[in-house]
Amino acid sequence: MRPTFEHLTPAAPLTWRYAHFMVGRLDPYWHFHREFELTRMVRGRGTRLAGDSVEEYQSGDLALFGPDLPHCYVSTGEDMVNEAVVIHFRRDFLGDGLFDTPAFENVAAMLDDAANGIWFPDPPEQPDGLGTLPAAERSVELLRLLVTMSRVPYRLLATEQRRPAVSRAVAGRVEAMVAKIHAGYASPLALKDIAGAASMNASAASRLFARCTGSSVTRYLTVVRLNAACRSLRETDRPVATIATESGFTNLSNFNRRFRAVKGMSPSAYRAHFRAGRTRT
Repeated sequence: MRPTFEHLTPAAPLTWRYAHFMVGRLDPYWHFHREFELTRMVRGRGTRLAGDSVEEYQSGDLALFGPDLPHCYVSTGEDMVNEAVVIHFRRDFLGDGLFDTPAFENVAAMLDDAANGIWFPDPPEQPDGLGTLPAAERSVELLRLLVTMSRVPYRLLATEQRRPAVSRAVAGRVEAMVAKIHAGYASPLALKDIAGAASMNASAASRLFARCTGSSVTRYLTVVRLNAACRSLRETDRPVATIATESGFTNLSNFNRRFRAVKGMSPSAYRAHFRAGRTRT
């Protein structure tokens, strides 16, 4: 998990960048940059990290990351195609002071909040078509998109604006631990095993992981397992006990307790709630 600083050059003749890509898998790539990043996951599923936020993402996910906020996406499933639209822009991409005017106060507030990362539960529209427009219309459309997004509900992701100063060597160890968790979460995975992937002892690995990500190793592993369980509850009819075991939980009571603490309902209620909503739509 490499927290790499990215130096991004605007794509001429624009003052910002637009990318549309498809890959078979998204490996851990923890990075940050001076620009805002608007990411729309057209297709795919997995885990989204932003500062100390660790959450599941699915197709349609839309998130906005502020400058210097470490973030990454880690996909789940070898056979899943991951398609994304990614936009990088600076606050002054249309000139100095535009978002300081009263007409754009909502946009300014949203961009300020993006320092913690923002997730849009019900985005009003998507940026997928921006890449097909001429240069001038493309910039106007991005501005319109930001205005529209600033008027809908959103939720902050990270609980703090974490800016870790991490060397490449240290970051490589964190990357190794994250890769170990995603590769082995379905099996019994002790802290010493995760630390061993980074050639560290358990206590040192725990401190390093928490300092770099804002999340403990145990919390990260638990969230990854719960995300896997949620996918199985939504997509299969397998018994809850089977899903708990397949997701890496060796004790059903512990699984139920942790699931309820995060989701606010039991696994069975989660499945019923999802299917009731899908039936209504």
